[in-house]
Amino acid sequence: VTTASRYEWTQTEWQLGSGYGVLAQPRFHVVAYDFGVKKNILRMLAERGCKVTVVPAQTPAVDVLAMKPDGVFLSNGPGDPAPCDYAIEATRQIIDAGVPTFGICLGHQIMALASGAKTFKMDNSHHGANHPVKDLDNGRVSITSQNHGFAVEMASLPA
Repeated sequence: VTTASRYEWTQTEWQLGSGYGVLAQPRFHVVAYDFGVKKNILRMLAERGCKVTVVPAQTPAVDVLAMKPDGVFLSNGPGDPAPCDYAIEATRQIIDAGVPTFGICLGHQIMALASGAKTFKMDNSHHGANHPVKDLDNGRVSITSQNHGFAVEMASLPA
């Protein structure tokens, strides 16, 4: 599900009347690990001023750090994060280097494992659309699409 080689992403979000745009003036450089990334996530990063360099899932941390990114994004993808030892180790090295790191779905779980937390297979996984999610800080409810069968064990998160 990963890309075979590194590439740059510049397409921005779709706008009525003009279609997809192209990133004109990047403010940040984000390296995105492709564990099965959705193109719209890349578009959203570009829309927010990020020059995005997408790399294959097994790219060593040293190669990513050599690009001197402002941040590293760990993408979504299928399956159990625990066997992704290559990604967990690369993520640990990137975090230890002090590079801001963020992830979604599988990427979030890889980041948790790299930080010493544990993951588990959910008894009733979340799949489908129209799942309400409440932001506890402001009370706002968003309708989301969910597709995951694993979660981070909250009690195992480092302090």
